[in-house]
Amino acid sequence: MTTPSAWKVLSAGRGPGLVLAVDFATTGRSDSGFSDLAPRLGPEFTVWETRQPDTGDGMSARDYVERWAREVEDSGRTVRAVLGYCAGSVFAGELAARLAAGQAEPPGFLMFDPEVPTPAALDRDFTAMLDQFASVLSAGEVAAARQAAAAARAAASDFAAFGDELVRIFREQAGAAFAREELDPDLLEEFAAVFRSFVSYLDAAREIDPTAAWRTATSVNSLEPTEGARLAARAVDIPVRHTDILRSDLTAGAVTEFLSAHALS
Repeated sequence: MTTPSAWKVLSAGRGPGLVLAVDFATTGRSDSGFSDLAPRLGPEFTVWETRQPDTGDGMSARDYVERWAREVEDSGRTVRAVLGYCAGSVFAGELAARLAAGQAEPPGFLMFDPEVPTPAALDRDFTAMLDQFASVLSAGEVAAARQAAAAARAAASDFAAFGDELVRIFREQAGAAFAREELDPDLLEEFAAVFRSFVSYLDAAREIDPTAAWRTATSVNSLEPTEGARLAARAVDIPVRHTDILRSDLTAGAVTEFLSAHALS
């Protein structure tokens, strides 16, 4: 088949079936990703990871799931399991249910530190993005951005409005730093666009009630377990920090065991 556009091929395995991974993967983030996990799995597993559209503005949760599901269905390949990371677990449950309707056997559903997007979580992600610019932003600029974010969170009318404010704050604080350091302003806009797309992805996920799907899932939990993990049918606890859960060999062992239990007949 042609190279998928809505998916990134992390590994082209030898065995039947696909393993689909749902995450908003970006270059330079501190959190581990499925690109860390895939090489730790056996060579028989074919792993595809979701690609995000250039901009998610105006996209609903259904639009995201349709974008990913259509290309999988068109491939004619059976899905062995659907994996979801953090907020990606919300979409993963919907995607697994959609694909199950077209298969003789439903795919397994495995999630990692699952959580529904909240303003507090978005604030945390904004702080993590600021940390990526520690070599450019001064301590005063970081403090000012965090203070402005706290004020925006208190004043915002909804999740999307809070996200819009965070994008504005980032452009304002980082823009001054980029000008001072004589850095390419186009690079700043690229980062702002990625964060804007991330906000749209999270806002769309909030349209989904994942409760029913999560009650059928296995949850792999770090030392910083989420509220969503309590809903899972089965839990696997991995003694690593949240940021390292997808780069742990212990996690890879648990995933391999899960996938082996969901072998295609």
